[in-house]
Amino acid sequence: MNLSHPVIQTIIAVLALCISIIAATFAWQQVEISRVHNKLSVTPLLYITPYAEGKSGRNGLYVSNVGLGPAIINNFSVKAEGVVASGFESDRWPEILTALHINPTCFATGWPKRQSAVKAGDELLLLNITKADGADACFTEIIKLIGGKGVELTIGYESIYGDKKLVSENSKINSTSVQRLHQQLFGK
Repeated sequence: MNLSHPVIQTIIAVLALCISIIAATFAWQQVEISRVHNKLSVTPLLYITPYAEGKSGRNGLYVSNVGLGPAIINNFSVKAEGVVASGFESDRWPEILTALHINPTCFATGWPKRQSAVKAGDELLLLNITKADGADACFTEIIKLIGGKGVELTIGYESIYGDKKLVSENSKINSTSVQRLHQQLFGK
């Protein structure tokens, strides 16, 4: 067979072109798969985490990032008993806690700033029982917060790729022991 024949050369050229197109398509798909994987590998996932761990542990509200990448906070609001506090201008916990009949002096507070970043595996303090003298009396206040009606927190955040997410949760803990303790202490 003579490979210099024009028909055979044309067939070889068409086959080479087809193989090149298939290879380019496969390479493009691999790039797309890699791009999606890279995006997923830095996706944040925020939760509102209430804690009642006793005197030596965490007692309060935290924002936890259980995702794989940093979360950039771009919206924050808290609602309780008709009081709404939103934005980043200042710490508004005293008015929220007062609306719930909770003593605000029992808590050390944190209020996020616009564009605050929560690293993967990190927690951001929102409320924690104060370490000041007389704080033992404040443990009932944390039970009011996480065992009673609670507060509704909404946080808008995004990944480093700009993917926007929203988490909206109540601070009320889903624990029968905390619920029983709340009922024993406050009869509600």
